[in-house]
This record gives sequence, C-alpha cells and structure tokens, in this order.
Amino acid sequence: MKDYDENKLIPLSAVMEEMMQDPEFAAAYEAIQMHKKMVAELKAARLAESLTQEDIARRTGMKKQNISRFENGAASPTLNTVSRYAVALGGTFEFKKLHS
Repeated sequence: MKDYDENKLIPLSAVMEEMMQDPEFAAAYEAIQMHKKMVAELKAARLAESLTQEDIARRTGMKKQNISRFENGAASPTLNTVSRYAVALGGTFEFKKLHS
C-alpha cells in the first residue's frame, strides 16, 4: 500500500513560519502587509470625512475606477498616486523606522 503522508495537510501557520525564514520572502510579505494597512487607513479616513471615491477622484484628477481598484487591492499604486490620495484627504505620509 502506498504511503500517503505527502498528502497530509500542513497548517498555514507552519508554512508561514518556514517561509518567513527566507529574508527575501519576509521582506516581500512585510511590504504587502504595510501596503494593506496604508490602503485601509486611507479608505477609513475617506469614509470618516464622508467622501466618496468620486470625491477623491475629482480632488486628485484620477479616475474613480482607479480609486476603487486601489482601495480594493486590485492595483498597486505608485508613491505619487498614494501621495495625491493623502493630500486629497488633507494628509501626508512620513517615514517611520519600525525596527532599531
């Protein structure tokens, strides 16, 4: 009888723990997490100001579809685009060192 251990399910946490040992993977993963957090903060600020995606589009000169794709994670915007979005909300971005 064939040994089916290679088909054993491995918890995602175990896979992630192993993958995070690779510095390149860890850096890419952290960058994605930072991006998601930034987008969530911008969207939350937009909603707190009772602004629509159309409002942000008008203020930035961008298309509403691009604002939607940015907020939904379907597009990875340039730093210029992110900065324009932040300015449209009356904000800015600044570098903050996370690790010493």
